[in-house]
Amino acid sequence: MRAEDTLQFMADFYPSIFPTRKHCLNHLFCTIGNGYRWVKGELVEDDKKCSRYRLVEPVEKAEFDRERDWWARYRLEREMHEKTGKRISPDYFFEWSQPSKEYSYLYHFPKNIKPDWRALLEECRQMLGEDGVEI
Repeated sequence: MRAEDTLQFMADFYPSIFPTRKHCLNHLFCTIGNGYRWVKGELVEDDKKCSRYRLVEPVEKAEFDRERDWWARYRLEREMHEKTGKRISPDYFFEWSQPSKEYSYLYHFPKNIKPDWRALLEECRQMLGEDGVEI
């Protein structure tokens, strides 16, 4: 499945787990044992039911319906935590998984990786760098 279609699948079927693009990229490229594997240059989910999923029309860029609201609430939760010490709600806590140089797909990808997947991988690397995660 195309890279953006995979993100759209994640956003559509698991919006509470993947409310933002960053959550998806973290899961796909940094999380070990994420249930995905490389097949013919694409990451595919090991779950057979996912292979039945097809978009009516491929998307140019995945849309996350809750992303704007999630980031607004995330900033509010962080502010409240900094001012009052109030615990951040687990629904609005984000932390990158520490990419493993031995196992993470961020480092381990096939030579025949498809261009759309390469672009997504590079986007993940850029986000990690912007957030100060050493890669």
